[in-house]
Amino acid sequence: MSNILTDEKRVHRIDTFRQAAGGAYKPLIDSVFLIVAIHFFAVGDVWKGLISASTFIGFFLSIPLTGLLYRSTVSRSRVLMLLTFLSAIAMTAAALSPSGIMFALSVTVSSASVSLRQPFFTDLYREQYPSFRRAKQISLGLRLGQVFSMATGLLYGKLLDLNLYYWRWISIFSILVFIYTAFQLAKLPGAPVVPGNKSWLKALSLPFRNPVFLYVQASWMIIGFGNLLTLPLKVVYLTEEGRGLGLSPAAVTLIIVVIPTVMKLLFNPLWARLYQKMSFPVFRISVNIFFILSLFLYFLTDNLPVIILSSILFGMGTSGSPFVWQLWVTRIAPRDETRVYQSAHAFLAGVRGVVAPFIGFAVLQQVSFRWIGLSSAMLALAATLMMVPLLRKDRRF
Repeated sequence: MSNILTDEKRVHRIDTFRQAAGGAYKPLIDSVFLIVAIHFFAVGDVWKGLISASTFIGFFLSIPLTGLLYRSTVSRSRVLMLLTFLSAIAMTAAALSPSGIMFALSVTVSSASVSLRQPFFTDLYREQYPSFRRAKQISLGLRLGQVFSMATGLLYGKLLDLNLYYWRWISIFSILVFIYTAFQLAKLPGAPVVPGNKSWLKALSLPFRNPVFLYVQASWMIIGFGNLLTLPLKVVYLTEEGRGLGLSPAAVTLIIVVIPTVMKLLFNPLWARLYQKMSFPVFRISVNIFFILSLFLYFLTDNLPVIILSSILFGMGTSGSPFVWQLWVTRIAPRDETRVYQSAHAFLAGVRGVVAPFIGFAVLQQVSFRWIGLSSAMLALAATLMMVPLLRKDRRF
């Protein structure tokens, strides 16, 4: 029993550091890389779309990686360490990049490597944290990550306002943080790796035979598509002179990164408690309401207070998202199939995340920002209504 508690404390310490350190990287993914792509390299919409989809490319690749490792004895800690090192190497290539295309490809590999780790962390949480305090155990790391994201987001925006060339120094700082994080992840404890006794293809098909999983994923696909369609367009809307408002990098970072992060920091403890008390459908509906309102307001006007209100609502909603995103499969998956279920969940997120930014930029050629925002809000509303029939399954999950 004492060994179990010792392992849990060690996991909590290392993972809390990992999430906090990741806060310094998040503003790069949310805004800095796109600002650099737009203003420094002047890349086309295809490369902007690739950068915007980079996180979800990693999610998309999570099923092939899980399949590759399913019958392997490679430890979880080693996988997490190597993926973090790969991200640091790719960021180094981006910092040294002489061209926009090489920059876009490098930051895409870096971001994808980070998101590829996610199913392994969900597996770790299921193994090491008791269900009654699972959300609480990851909450501290989330909040610290949000503090660092807010602080570095403000710092990065100011530095880019002073001199756009400072983006390379910002990248170098993140590289050093990731190298140190990789060494920490190598120390994670865990049960000995036992190769799966099923074929990898049969194992990966298990979630797709679960009707509840498929129904929830259908709803998630709809709201996720509506949300992800707008994420890169929000940066474009605020940044570009011709199609948008032409705001400074500092103002863009404030609206895209800092304001939502402040809301996440404030509301994260509340969502953590609610997740432990609510059924999944009720929790999901509650989070979705904030997304619906945010999507409706963001592109409705060029009035900055309205855009800021939308950003506040978005932050309030996303402060609850990590709990459903990282933990919901633990409520329906068999214990030894947690990583497989989370990989399937991440894969489907990757599908919409890879496709949505490119569709968003393509649709923008034909319609207005306002039309896109209203359509995305309607998709979010439809997905929320799909959760209502699941309320009668409250006692199950």
